[in-house]
Parts: sequence; structure tokens; C-alpha cells
Amino acid sequence: MALLPLYTKALLRNPWALAPVVLLPLLALAFLGRGEAVAVVSLFASLALLLPPFVLALSVPLLTLREDWAFWAGMPQSPARLYLFGVLGVGLGFSLPILAGLALAAGLLGLGSKAASLLMLSGLGLLWVWVALAGWVGAGLEPARALGVGLLVWGVLVLAYDPLVVGLAVALRDYPLEGFLLSAVLLNPLEMFRVGLLYALEAPVLVGPTGYLLKEFLGYSGGFLPMGAGLLAIGLGFFGAGWRFAQRDR
Repeated sequence: MALLPLYTKALLRNPWALAPVVLLPLLALAFLGRGEAVAVVSLFASLALLLPPFVLALSVPLLTLREDWAFWAGMPQSPARLYLFGVLGVGLGFSLPILAGLALAAGLLGLGSKAASLLMLSGLGLLWVWVALAGWVGAGLEPARALGVGLLVWGVLVLAYDPLVVGLAVALRDYPLEGFLLSAVLLNPLEMFRVGLLYALEAPVLVGPTGYLLKEFLGYSGGFLPMGAGLLAIGLGFFGAGWRFAQRDR
């Protein structure tokens, strides 16, 4: 348990970890006057694009220190459990400046309590998805390779996801792909967060292919499904991190 505050402090000693406190309010200025719902969704979309490389770049070097791993091997507790406390500490260290930055951004945008709460909750969920992924890849790979795999996942889930889903749906429109496409949607918590925000805020923008598939095949028009998908993704990430570290420790 002592590793949790230790890793939180280690992360916050890096001055770049505090960048969201300044950068998120500055980013919010680009969405002033666009309406509450559109501003929140636009800020979240920007965060989904920019936050993952930031989290991976700062967390992977901390979580892959072989000196720490060697020290844990001599401890009475399970090294995998100690590693997970380290991942939790890193996540807590990120959470503080992210929440502060989002709160300042919400204030600048003049958001109401509902919109501000949704922005901070979705931002926090997004953060912890990537913290869990960083813990997973960092548990079994060398630092450079772990960072590369993390960035590859970011590219697939954030940059290439919509074009891939739409391209497959168009190219294979004569085949019954509903089950496959719906599975692809449910496996991307980032898109689930975005669609959940759109419905919760009743934003006057298109929900995209993800929202269409959820409504068409699950009848989704708002609710806790995105939160459940996010919690499942975070839980699987931490489980994978602990399992992978335990395998490596044998």
C-alpha cells in the first residue's frame, strides 16, 4: 500500500505531469460560445486525442524500472500486487492535475453542474482506461516496446476506429456483419464514452457509426452502458497487468 503514494509523488515530481492544469483551460478557450453540449463533447474529443500519448509517455518509464522490480522480488508481498499498487499510484498522480484542469476548463466555459460533472467523469474514465493499458503493456515489455504498443492501440482506438468500422460496413454490406460490428463497438470504451456524453447532453451533433449501431441493435438512447464498458475495460487492464507481471516474475 505504501507504493501508492510513492508512485503518486514520483509522477508529480515530473513538471510535465502538471501540464493539464494549464493546457486544458487553454484548450477550452477554443470552444467558447459554441453551446454547452457541443463544447463538452468537443473538449472530450480533443482530450481523447491528446491524453493517451501524454499518459503513456509519462507512465511507462516509471512502471518499467527494473531496479524497482528487483527490489520487489525480495519483499514478502506478491511482486504483482506491488506492481498494481504502483499503477494505482500513477493513476492517482494523473487524476489530480486532470481534474484540476477540467474544473478550470468547465469554469471558463460556464458549464452547469450536470455538464461539468459529465466532463470530469468522462475525462477521469478516459484517463484510467489508458493508465490500465500502460500498466498492462509495461508489465511485460521493455520500455520502448511498451510505449510503441501503447501508441499502436491509441492509433487503432482513436485515429483509425471510425474509418475502419465504416469501411468494413460499406465494403461488406452484403454480409451479416451486425454481430461483428456491435462487438467492435462494445470493445472500444472511448467511443462508448463519447456516445454516452452525446446522449446525456442531448448534443445537436451526429452520434456517428457507434451511436447508430448501439441504437439500432441494443436500443440504446442513454444510460449507464458506457460507464459499464469503461469500468470493464479498466478492470480488464488491471487484471491483465497483474497477470502479466506475475507470469514474468516466475
